[in-house]
Amino acid sequence: MTGENVRFEVLGPVRARVGSGEVPLGPPRQRAVLTALLLRAPRPVSAEAVIDTVWGASAPAGAVNLVQKYMSGLRGALPEPAGIVLTDAGYALTGADGAHALDLWEFEQSLAGARALRAAGNAAQAAAALTRATSLWRGPLAEGLSGPGIELERDRMAERLVGAYEDLYAVGLVLGRGPRDVPELARLAARHPQRERLHELLMRALVQAGRPTEALEVYAGVRGRLAEEYGTEPGPGLRAAQRWVLAGGDPEPEPAAGGPAGPARPTPRRGSATEDGAGADVPPVPVRPEQLPHPVAGFTGREAEAGRVTGLLLSGGTPLVCVEGTAGVGKTTLAVHCAHRVSGAFPDGRLFADLRGFDPLAPARPADVLGDFLRALGVPARQVPDGVDARAALFRSVLAGRRVLVVLDNAADAAQLRPLLPGPGQCAVLATSRRGLTGLAAVAGAHRVVLPVLSPGESALLLRTALGPAAAGDEGPLAEIARLCGHLPLALRVVAAGAATVPGLSPGDLATHLAAEGPLASAAAPDDERVSVTASLTLSYRRLDPAARRMLRLLGLVPGPDLTRRDAAAVSGLPAADTGRALTALTTAHLLEQHRPGRFRFPHDLLRAYAGQRAGEEEDPAVRRAAVGRLAARYTRLARALGGGQHRARPVAPDGTVGGPGAEPEAPAEAELPNVAAMVEYTARHGPYPVAWTLASLLHDVCKRRTLVTEWLTLAAAGLRAAHTAGDRLAAAGLSLTLVDACLTAGRVEAADEHARRALAVGRQEGWPDVVAAACEQLGRGRWLLGDLPRAGELLAEAVDTATAAGLPLATAKSLGALARVEADSGAWPAAHRHYRRALRISRALGVRYLEAVFLAELGVVHRGRGEPATALGVLESALALSRDDPDLCRPAALAHAYLAEVHAVDGREEEARAATREALRIAGEQGDPWALTEAHNAAGRSLTLLGATGEATDRHRAALRLSRTLPYRRGELHALAGLFTATGRPAWRREITAVAGHHAYDLTALLAG
Repeated sequence: MTGENVRFEVLGPVRARVGSGEVPLGPPRQRAVLTALLLRAPRPVSAEAVIDTVWGASAPAGAVNLVQKYMSGLRGALPEPAGIVLTDAGYALTGADGAHALDLWEFEQSLAGARALRAAGNAAQAAAALTRATSLWRGPLAEGLSGPGIELERDRMAERLVGAYEDLYAVGLVLGRGPRDVPELARLAARHPQRERLHELLMRALVQAGRPTEALEVYAGVRGRLAEEYGTEPGPGLRAAQRWVLAGGDPEPEPAAGGPAGPARPTPRRGSATEDGAGADVPPVPVRPEQLPHPVAGFTGREAEAGRVTGLLLSGGTPLVCVEGTAGVGKTTLAVHCAHRVSGAFPDGRLFADLRGFDPLAPARPADVLGDFLRALGVPARQVPDGVDARAALFRSVLAGRRVLVVLDNAADAAQLRPLLPGPGQCAVLATSRRGLTGLAAVAGAHRVVLPVLSPGESALLLRTALGPAAAGDEGPLAEIARLCGHLPLALRVVAAGAATVPGLSPGDLATHLAAEGPLASAAAPDDERVSVTASLTLSYRRLDPAARRMLRLLGLVPGPDLTRRDAAAVSGLPAADTGRALTALTTAHLLEQHRPGRFRFPHDLLRAYAGQRAGEEEDPAVRRAAVGRLAARYTRLARALGGGQHRARPVAPDGTVGGPGAEPEAPAEAELPNVAAMVEYTARHGPYPVAWTLASLLHDVCKRRTLVTEWLTLAAAGLRAAHTAGDRLAAAGLSLTLVDACLTAGRVEAADEHARRALAVGRQEGWPDVVAAACEQLGRGRWLLGDLPRAGELLAEAVDTATAAGLPLATAKSLGALARVEADSGAWPAAHRHYRRALRISRALGVRYLEAVFLAELGVVHRGRGEPATALGVLESALALSRDDPDLCRPAALAHAYLAEVHAVDGREEEARAATREALRIAGEQGDPWALTEAHNAAGRSLTLLGATGEATDRHRAALRLSRTLPYRRGELHALAGLFTATGRPAWRREITAVAGHHAYDLTALLAG
């Protein structure tokens, strides 16, 4: 077989074929590794990306070695010229750029060809192309293989396939094939009851078949189901189809096209449960984002570059256009101008992000940008997953089948851009960067447009436009100004803006003034790309009044992405009225912009750097420290308002020291969280270090309650670095425990165990009982998650004893609750009941509603285990009453609903049980809480089994099993296995649960009893 081309197939079981023969690809994991390469081909794939795709969070310690092993096995299996090479960017299939075939590419190419043919009016050939596309499928994508990334792509491609069938049958209606297609459309509509487009097509096909009454019955069935299950009406497409049928069905309008249609989603009534687009089983309502900034007034020149950029953006497929050039050359201006010119070709929205690639603090993190994009596209905030890879996968899925323009401004490098790119389809990406993005051109087929400085004629035209009548007359001064500014558009515009504020300043005077500034004389210096811009900014800076100049300097010390008037007042120490006047002066001079009402930012990172440079040159170090201290004190108040502060936080005085008098908390303002987080990162590097660990501690609660895991891990790590740098062992121990909690929530049990052991050693060495108690409690939780119940019980008992002896009631309550969970899982119901009752008394005395609600929900499980259903019902309803409509008590609310469903199911109350199940899954899903979602799936499965719906129950337990093994969460895994055995009766499930439960000391009888 050597020398022949290889055909790879992933639309079904993964195969590699040469001629009529099949290449043996080895064991399932090796096939999964090959799948990870094929899903991204022809781009290289890093080892980390392969691990995320195949193993995800449950990757073994030696995953990198396993990847190398499987790559070696694939190299031996694949015939020449196919093969696998290791490049700087990762593993790549040789010849994958055209020498070999891949059915996934053929599917996408057939869909694209069908769209073009249909747009050209050639319905018959479009139908043939769609038939070819759908016939490539032999089963689910990568059938039989597992892995988080594979499963995500499998779900996405399943949507693409249904969308292709929808397009096929829509074209079939145009060709008069409706009667022939009715049976298949009816089958698909039954399999996908939420896709309104399928029902619309079925209605039209029935009318073509002379069966209009059945078409109206289809509409009535969908409408009734939506009203009963969601309290909604059908969408506009289905309503239009009904009106068309009632009007006689003639003439035949072509059903709406639009790429692979996504799942239909109900149109919520105001005040309904799905109004915000959330819900466990209802996808988010699509939103058309309009994020492009206003184009720069008076845009001139750049006709050739603008023509090339717009032509590439409209070239079809998913073009990636990268505008490159030096700082201040006008990349953003050109990108925004071109984006507005082509906006009509992207009817599903325009996304924009400033990636802050050269921010002196840190570039924007792709995970944060993806979070903003997903929320802008209609994904509820609490359904945005943790981690850049998961967010990137969801971003690609949301954009599938939509025409969206994505503008990524000021990128640091190709690595920052890659996670932000849509998948194959109809979107377009326009990026800007100061750096050459040759890697993207080589790997992702990016089109590079290198932007030079303006020509002398373009520079003069820009100045005439910006200066207005004052620029009329002699062209000499304009040419001199352009020369001194290095023909950089940013410098030209800032100079013109400064000149406009000085009445009577002629172009000649302006040119003379610029020449006298000095730094502009070296504008072409190769070792400093900002020299000319610095001179331009200096002109505007010196035209400001002293108060505005001082404000600009001090704002250069602000590390966050933006600021409010109160932030500016804090950093400057000025009264509100004086602060407002200074901000107005800066915005008028275009040195600051108000990008949202009441929120300000620097228009360009060079301006931020310039302001910081001025502060370093003109402000005494003590003044700079005091300014940062005042802002830190304000952010501390905001952090208290956001997070509460039960985690060893100490107040920060206005001078930035810890222990000073604190002010009353302000109203919570979650828009400030990125700014507070930036202050943590800044002070962890530059000091004062106590600010970093204090703010990180204060934000612990809000991150935990709202499952902001990525932010939580980052903040805790920064605070811990600051504590180590300052040599504060107590602070380091406290931040280690905060990091332990974050790691446990993220499922990183081994990392959590390491940090907790260090904190425990320090606590015992120094004689700090609060640290010892907290460390034992966290270690016990980790052992419980892994299923080591005996060791978990020992550690948690020590935590209870230590906290009780030291007079630490909150620590005592937490440890008692954790110990009660261990006793319950061991089948020791009386001990669990005793610990929960004591923990409840303490939490109520302290007024900690979150703990009280959690303990009530879990106590309900204990009462049910003790055979006390009536008491369980009352306790769970108390938990719901306490947590209802409180966004900080989502986890206990989800747990209480989940466990309440089981109580209703035992008593045969099916409607109440199903309602409680739906609510539990909705809350846990919106919150993005995988632990609560695992419990909700298992509780739903047990309830459905009791109600006789074993098929639905099996689906729920399988979902819980996947989640629990990803986390890892041994209790959830065991309950899922037990539920699967109870629902199916298959002996294999009983054997597996018996082995696992016995190894970890779980009570098998309690597990199988549900």
